Amino acid sequence: MRKRVSLEINGFNYTDLYIDSFSVNGQGGGNINVSSPTSGGGGSVCCVLFSPGSALPLRVKVEWTRDGERWCEQEALITGPVPASPHHLGVHFFPDGHIEAEITENYPKPKLQLERVDPGKRKESGNTVADEQMGRCRDGR
Repeated sequence: MRKRVSLEINGFNYTDLYIDSFSVNGQGGGNINVSSPTSGGGGSVCCVLFSPGSALPLRVKVEWTRDGERWCEQEALITGPVPASPHHLGVHFFPDGHIEAEITENYPKPKLQLERVDPGKRKESGNTVADEQMGRCRDGR
């Protein structure tokens, strides 16, 4: 039996609107502000379990809400490579609605460098959210 390790969950929000809450395989990841050019927009939350040596790609279920009422879910693939000493699970929410997940040894780096208008929204008007184009969404949890 392989020894499982705890990975710190780190969220990155490249969309136009705040993510109120998200989780990976049922483990809470916290909230994520809109990312800035140097920050992913969220903090770090402990932890999700991972078994080093697991066959890749590895599917994870990501759930999120922007308002606490409408929840969306989507599967993301961890394709690797997985470092020898895994410590972090980076979850990246992209503007087109797709989500990427990665396992890293050090704190994950932002994948997009985006300007931020204010902490709650990127655009002054006309925000677009593609949650329902890529994920399955429903009212309530």
